[in-house]
Amino acid sequence: MAKSRTIKVDYLARVEGEGALHIKIKDGEVKDAKLKIFEPPRFFEAFLQGRKFTEAPDITARICGICPIAYQMGASHAMENALGIVVNGQLRDLRHLIYCGEWIESHALHIFMLHAPDFLGYQVRAA
Repeated sequence: MAKSRTIKVDYLARVEGEGALHIKIKDGEVKDAKLKIFEPPRFFEAFLQGRKFTEAPDITARICGICPIAYQMGASHAMENALGIVVNGQLRDLRHLIYCGEWIESHALHIFMLHAPDFLGYQVRAA
């Protein structure tokens, strides 16, 4: 008699955005596995309505505690595009450097704070 089961994890923690994992197993063999990670719209634009445009980089930087530079730069680029400003030279290089710093910080945070407890066998405790 064939034995099958489905494992569904509808909410994955420790991933950016939202995540889910669905695995179908039949006779001890994985027949199907789906990892779903998506970033739903968050509609943070409403926070900026009625504010001075110069506040956008500071407000948007607080959308995500892991990647504030990406949001801050997105707001800055949007304002520059609207005003026809092109950033080159040392300022462009400095922006690239701060992005690289954020990538390093983000990877370190994910490895040491979000994933290491699982890899090292620490149990997550509910508050």
